[in-house]
Amino acid sequence: MRAVACAVLLLGGCALTSKATPVELRYFSPERVDTPLTARQKLPPVGRLRLGPLTSSANLRSSIVHRESAVELDTYATLRWTENPEDYVRRSLSRALFADGQLEEVVGGPAPTLDVEVVVFEEARREGRHLGRVQLGYQLHDERSVLASGVVTLERDVVGEGIEPVILAIGSAMEASTSELAKTVVPQLRGR
Repeated sequence: MRAVACAVLLLGGCALTSKATPVELRYFSPERVDTPLTARQKLPPVGRLRLGPLTSSANLRSSIVHRESAVELDTYATLRWTENPEDYVRRSLSRALFADGQLEEVVGGPAPTLDVEVVVFEEARREGRHLGRVQLGYQLHDERSVLASGVVTLERDVVGEGIEPVILAIGSAMEASTSELAKTVVPQLRGR
């Protein structure tokens, strides 16, 4: 019996001894590094804000997600983000909220807090369109009550072929969604 098992292994080839082509992972970032940061005009603060927990849905980790229909999600086998999506969104949201000085960033003491969940950070195909889509759920609250909550969803068309235009579209949707969220939050904080 041993002889037969050995013969089968030798004749059939063994996955442990064959030389397969290694999987090559590719890493991407949706943040634009080639665009110089321009100094914005500093405005007097209209309010104070603590940026609270920023989380993401369980399917959003290092693998890049693509959606083929309203109910089907998949990940690319070899395409990865250099960081988790919530890290990119946190930096983009911090710039949108605090860079122009309209809001004073608070790290201690009483202040309204903004909690954000990255719900969608993906490539999508819908009705003949190829899109980068970002969706952020948010809750603005103080120590007693919820001041505002909602969802911001923005899409940007993918222009071109290959993965690079997809990454640029997702990055553009991310910047637009964090800017939109900042425009929603700032008026809620005036005079608080």
